[in-house]
Amino acid sequence: MLACLFTIIACWVVIAAFPKTPIGIALRHALIDRPVARLMRVTRGDAAVMVLLMLTAAMVTLVGEGDGIGMLAMGAPDIAVWITTFEVSAYVDVIIALCAAASGLRLRGAIARYAGIFARSGRARATDRARRSRKMRPSEADNDDEPGLLVRVA
Repeated sequence: MLACLFTIIACWVVIAAFPKTPIGIALRHALIDRPVARLMRVTRGDAAVMVLLMLTAAMVTLVGEGDGIGMLAMGAPDIAVWITTFEVSAYVDVIIALCAAASGLRLRGAIARYAGIFARSGRARATDRARRSRKMRPSEADNDDEPGLLVRVA
């Protein structure tokens, strides 16, 4: 722990004493500019989550009379191991499988088809082409002027 402290102090000295050198610029970028840029993106939601986590840790500590700190400290390695249990390749495999399934199902067409089915309300509506009335041709059976089939047979 003491070595980490001395390393940080040495980096600050290099940044303060030699700001124009490539090492000073790189250290300034890594130790000052990037963290400042990340802290500028902190939202209210991030702050709310941090406050809730601190309140939870405080309540566990107060209720457990100091045993909460030990519980949190004992749980931290288990949580870290649980997070890193799956290899990155497993996540990549899942993403590739989802992409293959989506392209195989033609996801856009399926979404459009089902959205059209569920978007209709009530009865199905006819399109403009279907609403047009067609002129009916008179068929030969509609001829009332000529005698029918029975007259011809008799």
